[in-house]
Amino acid sequence: MMRKLMDFCVRRPAAIAWAMGGSTLALLLLAALPTVAPSAFPYLHGAKIDTDPENMLSPEEHVRVFHNAKKQEFALADMLVVGVVNTRAPDYVFNPATLRDVHALTDFAKTLRGAAIGKPDDPLAGVIEIDIIAPSTVDNVEQGGLGSVRFEWLMPEPPATPEAARAVRDKAMNLPFMKGTLVSEDGQALALYIPLTDKHLSYAVARRLKEKIATFGSGDDYHITGLPVAEDTFGVEMFKQMAISAPTAMLIIFLLLLLFFRKLALIIAPLIVAAVSCIVTMALLVATGNTIHIMSSMIPIFIMPIAVLDAIHILSEFFDRYQESKDRATAIRHVMDTLFTPMLYTSLTTAVGFLSLALTPIPPVQVFGIYIAIGVMVAWFWTITFIPASVMFINPDKLANFGLTEQHAETDSHSLMTRLLRKVGQGTYRHAKLILAGAALMTAVALWGINRIVINDNPVKWFKPSHPIRVADKVLNDHFGGTYMGYLALRPSGEPPAPPAMSEAI
Repeated sequence: MMRKLMDFCVRRPAAIAWAMGGSTLALLLLAALPTVAPSAFPYLHGAKIDTDPENMLSPEEHVRVFHNAKKQEFALADMLVVGVVNTRAPDYVFNPATLRDVHALTDFAKTLRGAAIGKPDDPLAGVIEIDIIAPSTVDNVEQGGLGSVRFEWLMPEPPATPEAARAVRDKAMNLPFMKGTLVSEDGQALALYIPLTDKHLSYAVARRLKEKIATFGSGDDYHITGLPVAEDTFGVEMFKQMAISAPTAMLIIFLLLLLFFRKLALIIAPLIVAAVSCIVTMALLVATGNTIHIMSSMIPIFIMPIAVLDAIHILSEFFDRYQESKDRATAIRHVMDTLFTPMLYTSLTTAVGFLSLALTPIPPVQVFGIYIAIGVMVAWFWTITFIPASVMFINPDKLANFGLTEQHAETDSHSLMTRLLRKVGQGTYRHAKLILAGAALMTAVALWGINRIVINDNPVKWFKPSHPIRVADKVLNDHFGGTYMGYLALRPSGEPPAPPAMSEAI
């Protein structure tokens, strides 16, 4: 069967090329058309992108069901935190210029809904104005006289004088629930808590807030953080990073192949196989209705290097065999006779390894494993068909100096790589016991290291230390009690009393 397939590839290389190109184009259109024009292709699946780490869990997962139920029951919203820091004594953030900017930023945040954040179809999407926690939106509670309490805005308007600014500070410091939350205990920082109708809007809201902050000239430091903005920013930047990393990986593979084989015409085929494998895999993922999650965006990075492995084996063996017959068809047939079975087994074991991820209870990981396994087998199929066919497209004149000849063998025997490999082989033979002992020691150290692994799922730690979100989180945690909201839900152990009985008990 294999030999018949090889004979067809060698005799009909154009048919193989057309088959690969046609099938790839068909799958690409199947995924692209409903993405670009969903109304024209309502029965096909377009690309759906999901950057929410929460969706790493199944919607039926107990912790998600409980979390969403409590958010709905208590009308809880995800918070974006804006910190204002001024370390210039004596008044720090409580000076007229800073408080004027804070007041203006709060008023601006109230307008970030609907079209202002790119959601013209949903005018209520965005900031929940009534629930903003800021100096101009919280109550100051004081004793108003004998038997009375006075409620007023903490900062109904920006203070015009330093004395009025200090009065705002003194009022805030007298309220325990504001001290350390809205105002830092040292008076150097203020925090604005901006609730959102949907945490997926945090990136757009944060971007608009940064635009407004850029217009301020008071010299204060502004930091934007919070769990939703960390998660949403990570999702957005992850996809941008993949858009950079995938072409970069392809470029590195191209340069390495060019360095090894020094024949541009020969190394184009493995790169085509890698690109086709990535396109086919991602097109199948989209066309079958799966969502492109953060994990899924990494599929091309995994497939690309795997896709060229078998091709490298074929080209290496072809290099050794070509000068024996100086016939492309004969040489490639010998190569495939030798390598077909090992390439099949290595591809199957790789695919099965990734396919085992389908057994995990995490949906994006399941999709990741299944489609990488598909991509590996797609790469294997086109490698054993298109690579032999591509060899037949190469002009024999360009292969005149290609391959291992006696002269090349003599030259290669004195090359740095050959001498290094020879030394490694001799050292392995002479010091086998020492190498085994070293491997055992490394295994023991690895087991010890595994037991010291600490799991940290804080999304802020996903960013490098110099990232603005990481810096903001550190600065605001130094001044406040934290930037993430944590809720504790309590329920009675027994049946709660009826309202009349409860009133009597109280």
